[in-house]
Amino acid sequence: MQQKQQLRLRLQEQRRYRSGTPPNRRFYRNETCQFDMWTFRLLIAQWLLLWSTCGAEESLLPGRRIAKDEYKFRTVASVWEELSRKAEAELQGDLDTERFLQVLSMSMSLPPAPTPTRVPTPTLFPEPTIVPVPSPTRAPVLSPTRFPTPTRVPTPTIRPPTLPTRVPVPTRPPTPAPTNPPTVSASPTILPTAPTISPAPTISQSPTNPPTDTPQPSAATARPTRLPRTRPPTLRPTFQGPTTPNPTLQPTPPCPTENQDDFLASLLSEVTEEALLLDTSTPQGMAYSFLLNERPSYICSRTILQRYSLSTFYFATEGSRWTNNAEWLGRRQECNWFGVECNSDGFVVTLKLAVNNVNGMIPDEISILSVMQELDLFANTLRGTIPGGMSGLTSLVFLDLQENLLTGSAFPPSITALRRLQSYRISNNDLTGEISTNIGSLRSLGELFAAENGIVGSIPTEIGNVRDLETMILSGNALTGFLPSELGLIPMRALYLNDNTFLGEIPSQLFNVASLLSLRLDNNFFDGTIPDQIGQLTNLEDLRLNNNNLSGEIPVAIESLTNLASLRLNDNFWTGTIPDVYEDYEKLEFFDVSNNQLTGSIPRSIFSVPTIRFIYMSNCSLSGSIPREYSNPPLLRDLYLDGNELSGQVPSIGPGDLQQLNELLLQNNNLVGTMPSSVCNLRDEFILDNLFSDCGGRNPEIECFFPDCCNRCFDGADASSSRRLDRQQRKPPEE
Repeated sequence: MQQKQQLRLRLQEQRRYRSGTPPNRRFYRNETCQFDMWTFRLLIAQWLLLWSTCGAEESLLPGRRIAKDEYKFRTVASVWEELSRKAEAELQGDLDTERFLQVLSMSMSLPPAPTPTRVPTPTLFPEPTIVPVPSPTRAPVLSPTRFPTPTRVPTPTIRPPTLPTRVPVPTRPPTPAPTNPPTVSASPTILPTAPTISPAPTISQSPTNPPTDTPQPSAATARPTRLPRTRPPTLRPTFQGPTTPNPTLQPTPPCPTENQDDFLASLLSEVTEEALLLDTSTPQGMAYSFLLNERPSYICSRTILQRYSLSTFYFATEGSRWTNNAEWLGRRQECNWFGVECNSDGFVVTLKLAVNNVNGMIPDEISILSVMQELDLFANTLRGTIPGGMSGLTSLVFLDLQENLLTGSAFPPSITALRRLQSYRISNNDLTGEISTNIGSLRSLGELFAAENGIVGSIPTEIGNVRDLETMILSGNALTGFLPSELGLIPMRALYLNDNTFLGEIPSQLFNVASLLSLRLDNNFFDGTIPDQIGQLTNLEDLRLNNNNLSGEIPVAIESLTNLASLRLNDNFWTGTIPDVYEDYEKLEFFDVSNNQLTGSIPRSIFSVPTIRFIYMSNCSLSGSIPREYSNPPLLRDLYLDGNELSGQVPSIGPGDLQQLNELLLQNNNLVGTMPSSVCNLRDEFILDNLFSDCGGRNPEIECFFPDCCNRCFDGADASSSRRLDRQQRKPPEE
């Protein structure tokens, strides 16, 4: 009874196959392997048909498949049909054991079928190819329609991109044409032409070099290699700041092996509106289409977002017209693109495209490059405003946008949010607005270059919180108001506030900043006096207070400023005498006190400075004679003594003196006598270009041959009268 019951189960399985119903393979596991002889024979036949074993649920042998030719199908089908029929006859009492064993013996002696050829890349259950093969002589031939066909797993298909085809990129090879947060896998995945059996992608911890050439089909995937380490970015030689550590990168979701266009759209929609991605007339749409169509594909690359950001920047700034766009949008990884530098993990840390004809607007997608530390776009034709996406550059240390056509606010929130920013350069643009009070939050700022813009308002007191500020250049704007005393809290090296409309007195705290090397406050409306504290600026090399409303006497404390190379105090309302305190000066080249109300004599010590080249004392009320030491400076080029009350004769010079002298202006004085021949010889030797004196009119005050010696003569009497009248009318501004 037990044998018949199990035989019935086997017949049920046979009927399932005849009707086209898939077999219940769980029935053949180990726990049901206790069968009688008929059951065992049926299993042998079914094994030949399905290529499966009694003890395992998986395929029979690794790398083998169900028979692909009719030869094997018909042979195995004959055995199965004969066994099934005889088993049913046994159940009905008319079993012929001898005949069954004969058929089984015949089936076992059949020649083996040819071994199927292994294809390079396995596919999922391919459709068997039916090839006509002669059937066995003795085995009954069954109709192919009766043979139960195994159910084939449907082959997955790759959906085509939903966007239009690839946007044309520059046809010329990226010779001179147009480098963050993490994406997905370690290396770019080459999209297969047919679905393959592969493990699910995993997130790699370090990016790898993408293939430079189109990869050839292979049975195994090459082991990824790490990108070569690159030297960390350095700032301009004029400024050195602390090294900024790289932030921790967060991985993105795993990349699927199919429907990658949907995956990319979903990924990019987090940073760009979907409408922009689907519009191929926008830089974002062009970049999206480029990523979908490029080969090899970088969609599953860990740096796919970075590649999208740079591609968007390329299209937004007319990258095809750049002076140098080598490798941009090429087959290689973006770290190989011109101007792009990456760290050892393959993320962009530097983008240098200065003087490269970059024309257009900076897209907001620049925010994706959150690891970038240096962005140099100096001297291009960038337009529009500073994008809000700049706030995403949380690692940014150096930003140079000078010499462009940018408009809008010079200090937008996207800039004041960059806590690590050390150098901010925006000079020579059309930026406007006021200096934000949030500038005090830029505690790491060391350089601020914002000259030649339209910045208005005053300097906020919060500037005193930026204690690392070394250089501040705000010249050539429309700034006004009083200077905050908090400037004295910053150990600056250079302060340029010239060519604005600042008012009031210069705060005395500013003269306590002993680290100052350059102080330019010229061309403003400062008034009041200069305190003796100025003598504390012993490191000062450039002091310009000219073209203001300063009054009082020039402090004698300037004798301590022995490192000065330029001292400009002209065009103010200084009174008193010029301090004669320049004996210890060793670097002074430029000295200008002209157009003041100074009196007294010419300081003799100014001619003892060995480096002096330019001396301007015009239009004061200096009196006395010209000191004989005036011929001592070996490098003297210009000497302007015109418009004073100098008297006496012009001293002669010795042989070899004043060999660099180019201009000597002596007109509008009270000098008399004859111009020394030693001075006139400088004209003959083509050293002195301009020699002016009061040698004109009916009664010349000085005799000087024209044009051989003096090339211009003034009427001294008329000039003196008009000069005195002008001085009487000129008065200091009312307080």
